[in-house]
Amino acid sequence: MAYKGRIGTKETERHYPHIVELTVPPNGFGTRLNDMHDWHSTRGIQSQRGRGRYYKGRHYVRWCFAGSEDAKAFQYEFGGELIHPST
Repeated sequence: MAYKGRIGTKETERHYPHIVELTVPPNGFGTRLNDMHDWHSTRGIQSQRGRGRYYKGRHYVRWCFAGSEDAKAFQYEFGGELIHPST
């Protein structure tokens, strides 16, 4: 369920189809999470998070982008797997 006035994560992924999925480290991202938000702010991009998931004992988080170039630049900076939009 989405917060009042916000779209849900599934809807976010439809509007921002270029996704970078990152494995959450065992103790969380720590200050790296601040770096990720700062990365968005520096570029004038609002951070958009998609559906998280839990698989084989690991947590994954998705960062969503409107354009492929932003997604690629984020992946270059922070790693993760680029998830191509479904057609």
